[in-house]
Amino acid sequence: MTIVVGANPFGGLHGAVDLGVTLARTLPEDTGAFVLVVATVIPHGWTVPSMARVDGEMQEWIKARADEAQAAVRELLAGHADDLTVEFVRLTDRSTPRALAALAEQRDATALVLGSSPDGPEGRVVVGSTADYLLHSSPVPLAIAPRAYRAASTTDATARRLTCSFGGSGVAVSTVRWAARLTREIDVQLRVASFGVRSATMYPPEVGTDIESEVTAQWREQMAEAQAALRPGLDEDTEFVVASGTSWTEALSSVDWMPDELLILGSSSAGTLQRVFLGTSATKIIRHSPVPVLVVPRDEL
Repeated sequence: MTIVVGANPFGGLHGAVDLGVTLARTLPEDTGAFVLVVATVIPHGWTVPSMARVDGEMQEWIKARADEAQAAVRELLAGHADDLTVEFVRLTDRSTPRALAALAEQRDATALVLGSSPDGPEGRVVVGSTADYLLHSSPVPLAIAPRAYRAASTTDATARRLTCSFGGSGVAVSTVRWAARLTREIDVQLRVASFGVRSATMYPPEVGTDIESEVTAQWREQMAEAQAALRPGLDEDTEFVVASGTSWTEALSSVDWMPDELLILGSSSAGTLQRVFLGTSATKIIRHSPVPVLVVPRDEL
């Protein structure tokens, strides 16, 4: 199994590295080899040299940051990744997400892992430009760590539970089945969770809030019924939860989350587009998740 970790030389590294190790120790292994590929992407130099040698100085500075990032990753892995084969790869490309996607496909990676953007609240998944691009084009499952994420244990970093986001669609059913197969292989519990938001401005003031409460109650009932239909094909210890709130943050915060839990979402792509592509609700769930997310392309479900 190969896990590709995108190491941003200009941002935080700890979250992506910790999540990469967690996935390497969690996901099932078929090939007998555990490989963590830490990839750093740096841009090409300018095609037209400047008179003041600014281009050369910039390239030297970028390469120095990449060297520092590699050294920092080695330090983070020292002592708690001895069971993994770690490779460092430096790619040169003007597009970081394009280079990472190509590498993941070339290495037949089990997953591609990214950290959150540094511009956002700690403890939530913050989707930066690289993650946003890959959420629409990754050829393999894409995992994103929340900002300032740390694995609960540096010596036994494995997922404790998998929560599968379920919205009732056919793709959502396939995602639950995929997650159920995975939990059986790695012997952890599965939770099926439906998240919804009740808009405070759904109806004009003269209508009142009763109709909003009624709509929310109907949605919760529909989700509970849809979840119940899944039970015959799932293990007896599968947990089911329907969570709602006035915001996505409130909805996701209303349920408990275990250390090193993973939130799984499936692609909602259609037609010939088989790579990761998300609907509006799934995108919002990702952006408000307090735990790492794993987004699975439709062709793997």
